[in-house]
Amino acid sequence: MSIVQLLARQNLILRKNNLQLQLLQNSAAKRNMLNNLSFGNGLNLENISARECALDLDSICANTELMAINAELGALNSFSNKFDYFA
Repeated sequence: MSIVQLLARQNLILRKNNLQLQLLQNSAAKRNMLNNLSFGNGLNLENISARECALDLDSICANTELMAINAELGALNSFSNKFDYFA
């Protein structure tokens, strides 16, 4: 595997790890939001719903990007294995 391929792979893995962290943080934020509901102090369901929708959309974007990165990593590994085979 060439240096350029290794750097590209390393960059993809870094982006993948950051996206997985983002997904965990989104999940934790939703859990905290549900755990901290209080039904007496001016609960605004519209704000809670908007925040939950924003977290869900962010998670969908992160999951989509994560699938693309996994496909790129698979293609890079496949190309590398094929290239090594022909060498």
